[in-house]
Amino acid sequence: MYSIEKANQFIQDNKQAVNQQFYPNYHFAPPIGWVNDPNGVTIFNNELHLFYQHYPYEAEHGRMHWGHAKSRDGLHWEQLPVALAPDQTYDQGGVFSGSAIEKDGKLYVMYTGHLPDATDNTKTRQNQNIAVSEDGFTFKKYEGNPVLAEKDVPIGSSIIDFRDPKIFEREGIYYCVIGSKTVDDKGQVLLYCSNDLLTWNYVSVIFPYNHYLGSMVECPDLLLFEDKAVFILSAMDYVDEAGKTHSHISWLIEGEMDWEKFEFQQTSIKEMDKGLDFYAPQTVKLVEGGYLAIAWMQNWQANRPTYELGHKWFGQMTLPRVIDYKKGQLQQKVPLEIIDLIDIKEEKDNVGVTNEEISIEEINYVAFKIAANEVKPFELFFTNEKNEFVQLRYLSEKQELICSRENTAYQMKDEAGKPLDESNGVSIDPSKELFVQIFLDRSSIEVFINEEESITNTFYVQSALTTLQVEAEHTFTLENVKLGKI
Repeated sequence: MYSIEKANQFIQDNKQAVNQQFYPNYHFAPPIGWVNDPNGVTIFNNELHLFYQHYPYEAEHGRMHWGHAKSRDGLHWEQLPVALAPDQTYDQGGVFSGSAIEKDGKLYVMYTGHLPDATDNTKTRQNQNIAVSEDGFTFKKYEGNPVLAEKDVPIGSSIIDFRDPKIFEREGIYYCVIGSKTVDDKGQVLLYCSNDLLTWNYVSVIFPYNHYLGSMVECPDLLLFEDKAVFILSAMDYVDEAGKTHSHISWLIEGEMDWEKFEFQQTSIKEMDKGLDFYAPQTVKLVEGGYLAIAWMQNWQANRPTYELGHKWFGQMTLPRVIDYKKGQLQQKVPLEIIDLIDIKEEKDNVGVTNEEISIEEINYVAFKIAANEVKPFELFFTNEKNEFVQLRYLSEKQELICSRENTAYQMKDEAGKPLDESNGVSIDPSKELFVQIFLDRSSIEVFINEEESITNTFYVQSALTTLQVEAEHTFTLENVKLGKI
């Protein structure tokens, strides 16, 4: 039988056994064991709270608990006791993903209870439940759980795959969007409403199927701006125009909400992050405008070196990023609160480079700009003494920025053994200024481009990356170069 007390005692007794070789310096990771989706990303009592899918007992997926951490700046995290465990009949298969919201000074969380059937998958069920906290740390599960179950799923929708509720408030009414699929495996999003966060009613299929939604939608999140609605969601088994199947992909979808029909109309769509390790993002609305998003910085289909090597932990989170809509453009950028914490060691302007070598032993942040019409082919190699490297390159023939981890000790492959080396390319318009920010950690790299696009990759090298090599066919000028330490 699982319990919060048992989980916390296990963590306390065993966390010192975690191997630190690949453990991140400043990205969030679990104290021990497994982590996947961020849950309950919220601001409570002026602190950022992160709950997360957690199995403390092994570095592999198990019966999910909700781990918990908090931060004042989104960079430095305080590990907190486990918040929820699968200790009830309605969630004994796992406390799956969900979200949080404040009401009357209390923190309410809504999560999926998982009830797998060991012999017949058609009997597996998922339901939605509520837990409430007075202090933001200790939670009491609602005696009326589950608040949504099989009887609340609309006709034609799967009663097996029904998960990941994301709560939001609009005009005094609480809503939640829930990941779903039709009975013939077509992804969709359902909408429910409540006046008190305890009694919920079905409203609509808020986002009906289109082929971008694949066979199942996970972790849907509806962002409401003044004149724009944006869905962030993760889809399973999306098949692109070339016929390639993406087992998991995260979308940033612009559209409009019809609040009379309670239906979202898609107008444009793009992959939220072009890297190999970005999934299940979740947001919290900011008082000053926009939303703060955190994603799981891993790939469901890749091998898992920290598990395979017995390091006793697996999984980490991206840096928080601000999602905002300004001047007709969706922005993705690192919060100023984090940028302000970077210790800038060196700052230069108008640096002409062809082939340069820079020590980054004390550097894990690199930023630069290239003027409009000056963007030429270049390559950045983050290397170590063992000739391993992570590469960022701009290809003029494709006008794309690509990140590669091919030359690292521990090769990442998919379930079929195919290498997972290169990110998708971020399209670059050479007639416009290029602004690049690179956040390098012990086993990850996050690249932000023009505060609109991003590339997120994990990697595993034998020793720290200590040198930055810049290579180009022709001399080009870097402006506003900043080298810093987080």
